[in-house]
Parts: sequence; C-alpha cells; structure tokens
Amino acid sequence: MKRLSRRNAAIDLRRLRSWVNEFAGYRHSVPEERIRDWIAQFGTHDDLAARVLDCIHFFTHDQIVAAFRSVLPSLEGWDTHKSKRDGKWRFIAYSASAGESGDSMLHKFRHANNLAGRKYDELFIHRSDILRARLGPDDTVVLIDDFVGSGKQACESWSNQFGELLADVGRVYLVVVAAYPLALRRIANETSLELVPHVHLSEADNVFSSHCHHFNATEREALFKFCTQANAKEPKGHGECGLLVVFAHSCPNNSIPVLHTSNSKWEGLFRRYN
Repeated sequence: MKRLSRRNAAIDLRRLRSWVNEFAGYRHSVPEERIRDWIAQFGTHDDLAARVLDCIHFFTHDQIVAAFRSVLPSLEGWDTHKSKRDGKWRFIAYSASAGESGDSMLHKFRHANNLAGRKYDELFIHRSDILRARLGPDDTVVLIDDFVGSGKQACESWSNQFGELLADVGRVYLVVVAAYPLALRRIANETSLELVPHVHLSEADNVFSSHCHHFNATEREALFKFCTQANAKEPKGHGECGLLVVFAHSCPNNSIPVLHTSNSKWEGLFRRYN
C-alpha cells in the first residue's frame, strides 16, 4: 500500500486534484465532482473515505503494459527467435467467454513484447485452436489475464474450459499483472498452472486484516458498515479479499464494494459495468 496522508488532513483542492490525476485513465470518468459525491456518502467519516482513496493501488494502462513486458523474458525456455525457443510456444487469453478481461490483456501483452508483426501470428491462438495446435510435453502455453484475487474464477476456468485441453502440454503458465496470496494457494492446489504475477499482493493489502496497518480497528469497523450498505452479501469483496485494487479498464470484485458497487443504496466511484 501507498503512504497515506496524516489523519484528518484537509480534503482540499490539491488533494482532490491528485486523485483526479491518478484515476484519470479509468474507463468511466472520475472527475472532481464524482469524487466529492462519493466521499459525501461517508457522512462524518469523510476522512476515512479520503484515506481509502489514498490507499488505492491503481494500475494504469502503461503500468499493465510494463508488467507484461517485464514478465515474458523471465519465462524459462522463451526467446524472441523461434530457433532458440524450447519447443512450441502459444499465447492464449485466459477467458471462459468472449469479451472478458483476458482478451484485452492478450492484446496488450502482444504489443508490449513487440510481437504484433505477422510473423508472430502463429504464437497467438484461441482456446478453440488448442487441439489443432498439437502441443505436447516439450511445448509451452502462456495464458494471459489481468488479476487473480480469490482464485475461484481461475480454478473454475481451468476445470471447465482449459484443463483437459492442455493436459498434454509440458508447461502451462498463467501470467497476470497482480495476484493475491489466496489465489496463489488455491491455484497451486487445484490446477497445473504455474502462476506468474508481476505484482505480489500480501495480507497487508486486505484492509480488514490485522496485517493492514493503515486502518485501525475503529476505522475498519466503520468501513465495514459502509461496505455492508453497498453489498450486504460480500461486504469484504469477493473471497473476503478486502482489496483496494483498481485497473484502468475495470475494478475487480475482490476490491471492497464501496469502490465499485452501483445500486439504490450506494454509488461506487469505479463502476464495473455501464
């Protein structure tokens, strides 16, 4: 987590503009007026709201690209030159259906690593092409997505969509921008995936955990009440991850609901859907 402003620091124009600038790349506009309206929902707990905003880990498009550019060279057996690679390599969006985040992440990954040229077309395939690719024990598949929080969706996709298709492949990586420890454990136990995150989150990133030192017990209790107002079923976010993570293209449901939930009781700052 980032360093916070001191408690009860003024929510002045300078501070507001710093948030506007930081969140400028989000898929839905986050202007100063919307930030003020979001903070107003906290009533007298406006300092708590401001501290939440200070703590958000916002991944810009450029940071996502940089993450994918950094990860690929670390994968064993990879080389830009085909003759120097270990076996065949294929890159696939880790998406159960069209339009999910994995599709857009695969596009970013390809351009981030200068693999957009036609000569690299054979490297990038769809899930439906896996059997035709005739991959075996000497080959590698790299699945691409943005984030794993609880690991539930990743494990379900493996069980229902990818596991059987990739059973004969020697090594299968899942490359993501960021991962939470709960996902690391679950994916290791329930799949054959080798998870490779650029950013390793920790229990300290869970605002409701005692490992998080940016919020005291009183603040956590108050925040929990607002999160319950926003989403009574998952007040700590999906999988109880309690995160303050936002990507430029979307806010994961593992982040606390006051950030992204939009309903009659609450209006999130980072709406997940239109």
